Amino acid sequence: MIELAILGLLREQDLHGYELRKRLAELSGARSGVVSFGSLYPALARLERAGLVKAVEANTRTNRPVPSTGSLVGELAAFRARHLQTRGGRSKKVYGITPDGEAQLLALLTDPQPCDDRTFALRVAFCGFLSSDDRLSMFERRRAELRARANERRHGTGSGDRVLDRYRRLLRERDDESLSHDLAWLDRLIAVEQGPATEEAPS
Repeated sequence: MIELAILGLLREQDLHGYELRKRLAELSGARSGVVSFGSLYPALARLERAGLVKAVEANTRTNRPVPSTGSLVGELAAFRARHLQTRGGRSKKVYGITPDGEAQLLALLTDPQPCDDRTFALRVAFCGFLSSDDRLSMFERRRAELRARANERRHGTGSGDRVLDRYRRLLRERDDESLSHDLAWLDRLIAVEQGPATEEAPS
């Protein structure tokens, strides 16, 4: 899942790690703890080894000596300059997506296998990189999955004859309402995708 998020963000623009962290936090699919910041840099390293991302820029520390002036005020200024060089000159590795990374992103977005809610949210976040036909296929597959899930719940598949207490019943009602809401939302997405071509995805 983090692979999809990273590749999608880098497909939009080159970013360094700190910017990636910020963008990940803003993603709808990441707000629920989908992406752990502790897993970001190991994931970037894996993607780089696999040739899916590459370093496109790095600001290296400058070690230019600051000359002595012979005066107390001048030495203080020189000390401050050296401190700023040390503090502000840390390497900032900027990452970009490679052609292989773009191909992998498309493969992840169009994967026909069922996925969980958070992975689907990430797919929707980056589905603008797909053709209209691919987007429509993705939405229709997801609608079929949710309809099958709703049908199972409606017929009590897997619940046997258990009697749910009040709070479990309320939780079940909440899940049913959420499922109905998601199906209605997908119906709207599909209707928009089947309509006249637009520049932007529906809000």
